[in-house]
Amino acid sequence: MKFFLAAIVTAALLSEIVPVWAANPGGEKIKNTVPSVQTETDKADSDPPAAGISITPKAQAHTFDAATAKVTPANDVATSTKADTEPAAASEPVSAADASKQSPAGATMVPVKGKEGKVQPAAPQPEPPKPVIKKITPPVPQEKPLRVIWPQDFYYYSYNGDPYYSLSLPKDFGADTIAGLPAVGPMLMRAQSNTVLMTFAAVDADPVRTKVFSDAVKNRVEIPLPPLGPNEEYAYIPAPRYDYPTDPAPLALPEQITSAKIVDAGSGRTAENLLINYLYLSCTADGQPCMAAVTHSERNGKAFDGLFIFPYAEKQNYIPLVTYTAQSLRVRK
Repeated sequence: MKFFLAAIVTAALLSEIVPVWAANPGGEKIKNTVPSVQTETDKADSDPPAAGISITPKAQAHTFDAATAKVTPANDVATSTKADTEPAAASEPVSAADASKQSPAGATMVPVKGKEGKVQPAAPQPEPPKPVIKKITPPVPQEKPLRVIWPQDFYYYSYNGDPYYSLSLPKDFGADTIAGLPAVGPMLMRAQSNTVLMTFAAVDADPVRTKVFSDAVKNRVEIPLPPLGPNEEYAYIPAPRYDYPTDPAPLALPEQITSAKIVDAGSGRTAENLLINYLYLSCTADGQPCMAAVTHSERNGKAFDGLFIFPYAEKQNYIPLVTYTAQSLRVRK
């Protein structure tokens, strides 16, 4: 019993002596010393302890955590590391090729920056709808088809005097109204009425009259098509149309023709390569809307001028006749 009590007292004494022993840096028997893990907070809360192990509660807590981390099983560490790294992988930037594979067809991936500044793929956005192009028919006046002409629609006329000329005259303009008069020769006239008639003359060239034909073509202004709206385009581009501001007064038209305005101008060639200039004018004859066609050719100082008047509503019938007559002109060289 005495020995048992002595052992208990000895153990109590040793429990008091051992910490002091370990704290003594000068002891030769102390071989394993633990470095101090005292933090900055511990230094601020208490006086600097003696060199050796810090016995403050905060330091002991840090020491306990460090010791616990050392003894963590390898399986637990692997599990925690994997769990920590998996969410981070989702925030890594995705390449354009990978994003296109993951997104549905016709969608656009818009990159969005995450909280940590890394680019993340956003939700797919649909492509904007393509505009529908509307085909617009150009506002061109619808004209009736031109008349088909035949050789029997004309008869041949020739003047054997000076200057000699010949041409084919259309029968639709009527009979010779000046037959037997002194004007027969270089001048001829065919008429049904004041609204259906024609004249043809071989006279000396007049520079003032000739200038009207050249000015009409030179001063013409193209009439633009109306502007298109959004998502519209013309189904086809028609031939250009022109406005002619030239004054036709020097042409010396007959008195029954009023309100004359040039609506078309151009030139052509005969079978003998003779240049023919022409003008088409809208006018009024005896109060009726009409059209006047004027043709002009020159050779050897002589001018060969034709005038054809017909109702505007029947221009599809008369324009082919006028064209053929102008192209059939032959002049002796």
